[in-house]
This record gives sequence, structure tokens and C-alpha cells, in this order.
Amino acid sequence: MGCKNHDDHTNCVCDVVNFINDLQDAVEEDENNCPTNCLNPVLGANSHKRHHHRKNTRPFILYTEDGPFEAFFKPTDGGCHDCPCEKDGKKIHDKIDFFCKSIFFRVENVEGCCAVLRVLEPECTTSPCPQIDRPEENLHLSDSCITVDLRNFIAIQCLDDIHLPNC
Repeated sequence: MGCKNHDDHTNCVCDVVNFINDLQDAVEEDENNCPTNCLNPVLGANSHKRHHHRKNTRPFILYTEDGPFEAFFKPTDGGCHDCPCEKDGKKIHDKIDFFCKSIFFRVENVEGCCAVLRVLEPECTTSPCPQIDRPEENLHLSDSCITVDLRNFIAIQCLDDIHLPNC
């Protein structure tokens, strides 16, 4: 599966998200240590660290021509994790009616090029790229989902496979 054989009726981002959905639906253990690749056929192989939990999610970032796609989410703990949400340049910690933004997603369902994505809540840390460096520790399920037309995206970047509780 690649992007070079596509015509006007198909979309490589759509194909990749369909593949990730099938992969997550068929969670299988495998001890192969393959390089990070959106099309890696074994969920868990895109992980450099071995945890005792079976990997059940291949998180990803979608790109439009303007850059990373963002979606709003409502923090699961009633406030943001230390600092990812700001309003007027100030950190918001205790506002349960304020929504945060994230660029990280997990596919929940996909039919053709229409996908339901769960917004993943990023943990705020001092690392410049914590969600990419250590997604297992720094991404959490939110209660927010978004339905998207995958034909509107030009690229997808996959992160290390992770285990998210309640998936």
C-alpha cells in the first residue's frame, strides 16, 4: 500500500487510516522490532520500549496544506494537564467549560474515507516534543471525537504504538 498508485477516486491518507483501523481492531502480539512506519502490519512493532500492556493504538498526526490539523477536546479531569490550554496567554487549570486543542488522534471507526477520530489529550511536560518522544507516557484518551473526511488531508505521521486503557 503506497501513495503512488492512487487516482482521483482514492486517497493515500484515507487508505492509511483504514489500515490503522483494521490493525487496531485485530490487536495481535508480535515480538518483531520493526522501524516506525504507518504501514507496519503489527500493532506494537512501532514501539521502542516494551511495556507489559498489549499495544492497542497507533496514534497519528494529520496534515492539511496549512500544517497539522487540530481538534478541540474537553479535558477528562476537569482541567488541563498543567499547561496545554491557554486563554488570553494564561494557563487554564480549573475551567471545566474550556476546551483544549490537540493534533494527536486515534481512529475509532472508518468507512471509506469518512472516519471517526478520538482526540488524544497531550500531557504537558518540559520536553520539546514529549508526545512524539514518549507517546505512551504523554497521550491520554479524551472524551471528544470528531468525524472527518480523510480526502481533505495531504499527509499523515504515525507515532510509536501505545497502550491506552479502555480502548
